[in-house]
Amino acid sequence: MVSTEQLQLFVPFQSLDEYQLILLASNSRLLSVDKGVKLFANGDVDSNEYFLIKGCIELRSADGFSQVINHQDEKAKRQLSRLRPRQFDCITSEASKLMVIDADIIEDMQENLRRAVDQDEDYGVSEAGTIEELEQQEILADFTKDLRSNRFVLPSLPEVAIKVRRLIEDENASANAVAAVINTDPAIAAKLIRAANSPIYHGASKCDTTPNAIVRLGLETTRKLVVSFSLKDVFKGSPELKPYFLSAWQHSVEVSSIAMVLGRMIKLPYLTPDELMLAGLLHDIGVIAALAFMADRADLISSEAKILSTVDILRGPAGEAVLKQWHFPDDFVDAAKYAKDWQRSHPLKADVCDVVQIAKLHSYLRHKKKIIDLPRIDSIPAFSKLPLGEITPELTIRILDESKDQIKEAQRLLS
Repeated sequence: MVSTEQLQLFVPFQSLDEYQLILLASNSRLLSVDKGVKLFANGDVDSNEYFLIKGCIELRSADGFSQVINHQDEKAKRQLSRLRPRQFDCITSEASKLMVIDADIIEDMQENLRRAVDQDEDYGVSEAGTIEELEQQEILADFTKDLRSNRFVLPSLPEVAIKVRRLIEDENASANAVAAVINTDPAIAAKLIRAANSPIYHGASKCDTTPNAIVRLGLETTRKLVVSFSLKDVFKGSPELKPYFLSAWQHSVEVSSIAMVLGRMIKLPYLTPDELMLAGLLHDIGVIAALAFMADRADLISSEAKILSTVDILRGPAGEAVLKQWHFPDDFVDAAKYAKDWQRSHPLKADVCDVVQIAKLHSYLRHKKKIIDLPRIDSIPAFSKLPLGEITPELTIRILDESKDQIKEAQRLLS
């Protein structure tokens, strides 16, 4: 049976809500075929849409052109050869697994999405009281509309992180099996071994293989580190916006490092340093989605002030959308959505967002950025939530400064 997670691997379905995904999954089927099977032929007008989940296929045209598509290729993120009549013969190059959906079902669902977007086109505009507020709401409405209609696609979690996360969810997963997946990306494998040998993870004896690193770190820490190490590739974009992507990555790495140090200081059993490190690294993922959305909008990148203004408008909603699509827990989603909502208050015990906010403020203060616009650390609800006792903000900064070696090591691992 097709799962909603399998559907979300493919671009056409990444903007569907849970109900739509469940409905589509019930109208889809999985197909396992051997090598050399012809799925469709040049000239066919069949109604099946094929999505390559695993394996490899070859498209052959009548004039001799040939193209091989592996399930890990970017071209495999959509259906294979949409045009009718078919322009290619499609033959499996190896034993493969595919998802098959009727083209009419996909078209009906996308048409319903387009109608919903058109009906929602004036989202929030009536609430605007000033020209500036109107412009902000128009930008947010454009983002929402493009997202729902698939004209803009959110960044995808790197493939190796997805594979490792799925594998570790299996209670029978072994260190060797997880290592085999991680070793497909040598850069991440090297970083994992380096992490296992670092002072942060108390590497006393030399660890020089991926399985040994996983055993030392544990499966949960390994999962979080692999996601963290793979995220740098997400923080890339168009050349004209490259400095903003780089700045977002550097800031996220520092917030992540400080959050990890805070996690070691406060020692709450339900907020581990590894979890806080990953939350810090992800808290500005909405900035990346916002920059990607702006890349083709000349009106939004006409000046630095416009770019920064648009990022501030979209960072929360975009961060929420990305982490929900990546199936992260609600506390991670909240950290991305409310990281700059300094007066965020809630009746529960200290959470991930509280720590990320304190780490973010410390990051700004360490570089003396935007100090005039920042609240005092002890004035925000997050500070009173954390078990820091009578420690003043000044003393907290001093402690973090004294922990600079740990911060530097965490930054070295992530950079």
